[in-house]
Amino acid sequence: MSFLVDPFFWILSLFILSLLVKKKYKRKGYFISGLIMVLLFSNGLVFKFVSDKWNIDFNVLKKKYDYGILMGGMISLNSTTENIIFLKNNDRLLNTIELYKKGIIEKILISGASGSMSSEMKEASLLKHFMVEIGIPNEKIIIEEKSKNTYENALFCSKILNEMHPDKNSKILIITSDYHMRRSVACFKKMNFKTDPYVKKSTKYHFDLEEIIMPQSNVLFEWKVLFHEIIGYYTYLLVGYI
Repeated sequence: MSFLVDPFFWILSLFILSLLVKKKYKRKGYFISGLIMVLLFSNGLVFKFVSDKWNIDFNVLKKKYDYGILMGGMISLNSTTENIIFLKNNDRLLNTIELYKKGIIEKILISGASGSMSSEMKEASLLKHFMVEIGIPNEKIIIEEKSKNTYENALFCSKILNEMHPDKNSKILIITSDYHMRRSVACFKKMNFKTDPYVKKSTKYHFDLEEIIMPQSNVLFEWKVLFHEIIGYYTYLLVGYI
């Protein structure tokens, strides 16, 4: 049902209504509403303003961590061990590798199955294989390959960490995309784990006049992702996951 939070679906629905309804004033109203939504949801500056309000402050690293928990959801369901197809949000993986290479995190805990009820892919296993291939020692990588969503990420990771560290004294860094961080940190907090967030953000913003003047089709997809995350957060809050 994710199409219901997709601005493109809303816009398309309004334009279709503008063609189907009989009353002329309603057709005009639907068309103008659709046009306004096109201009609003394809504007990069508007999206940046809203997303910045949603995203939590990222952590300025001044210490070392026992574990960096890499949240899954960055590869295609068509991926295999021999051919991993990375999605746009693979910044999570790149940040994790950088943090390990710099010695900021001692071990990596990769969390995630496929995120799809119809796929048997084990994302954590594929990512571990990839990391070992590029030189990260096998013994430095722990995997949790049962979780299908953010709540289960936190649930199953907390079980692994509790078994290894019953005193809960380990220092933990959550590594995920900026839009996903608020829900991730809240889920681990619900499991009584204190974690720090890490999202690499640019210290400067390149302003392009085209982002205001011309509609950007890619921004429509960004809205879908953001709305999905916001609804997911408040749904978790409603059912007691956070």
